[in-house]
Amino acid sequence: MQEWCKTMISLPAGLRQAYEMGLVSSAQMVRFLSVFSRPTHTRSFSRALPGWLSRGLVGRTLADPSFPHKMAFEFLATFASSVWWEMNIRKERFEQEWDLAVVNALTASCCNLVVLGLLAPCRSYGSTSRFDFQNAIEKLPNNIFEKSYPLREFDLQKRISAFLYKAAELSLVGVVAGSIQGGMSKALSARKDGRLSVTLPNVSANALGYGAFLGLYANLRYQLLCGLDQYMIKRFDVLGMAIFIGTTLRFMNIQIGESSRRAWLGEEADPQYSDRLLRAYTRPVEVTTAADQQEESRWFISKDAVVSGLGLLGIKQGGPEAQLSKPRRKRVIRKKVASG
Repeated sequence: MQEWCKTMISLPAGLRQAYEMGLVSSAQMVRFLSVFSRPTHTRSFSRALPGWLSRGLVGRTLADPSFPHKMAFEFLATFASSVWWEMNIRKERFEQEWDLAVVNALTASCCNLVVLGLLAPCRSYGSTSRFDFQNAIEKLPNNIFEKSYPLREFDLQKRISAFLYKAAELSLVGVVAGSIQGGMSKALSARKDGRLSVTLPNVSANALGYGAFLGLYANLRYQLLCGLDQYMIKRFDVLGMAIFIGTTLRFMNIQIGESSRRAWLGEEADPQYSDRLLRAYTRPVEVTTAADQQEESRWFISKDAVVSGLGLLGIKQGGPEAQLSKPRRKRVIRKKVASG
């Protein structure tokens, strides 16, 4: 404490009480002081948040010192990946529909940030609530792989309950985020006369799709990612190797989520409004003469044209009439004329 020019009285009341009861180790105290005892960006950000959000950030930083860095990487990587996917889908229409792409990218980034924050391990000793179900919820882990700590023992029943509770919580977050994104997309698309390169689902379908995507698919992916992070820390003695592999897995998780999110929401490229297709239909008509048509017919139509790939393999195509040779056809015609 003297190294950080702090005393027990200067600590937050909850942290001081937990330290006096022996619930906080010296290593966790060093983590807290290294982040929140100096004028860092994390401290400034935590002080600007409301009380309950600030306590959550402090608790998650005590459990995982790299949590602020993971939040920054998650937001930036998700935004860049989403913009890249938007550019690949919208192609030449990206410049006209950049506002819709930004709305989709910001929504995906904020949703991934919320999922990461809700499922990250936390050191929280809670407080006595008014209702029993609130006390029961506070005693649940944030993810099924979170380790037990003093005053928080997590058994199999609590871990299963935590998974179901987080699924419901993330589904509610997805419904709200999908409704906001769907409303903004509808308002922006109204200014473009309905010509969009990507199909736009209605607000209700978008909200339900986001709710199912976050509650089921994203919840499962990030639960497994939290377990892999803990395994990497235990498996490798070199911290840099664990951080490198964890960052690589996190980036792959973001890519998988972006590629599958559009399938859950029902978004796909609409070729009807592609600029290439519109240019093909609006191509000027060229007036050609009879001689030009004959030259074009000689150029494009072959006497021995191959109808399918079977002709390239030497397999005869067509019915019995096509299999008759030319001399045979002439003989048949001569016999008919002679008999007549």
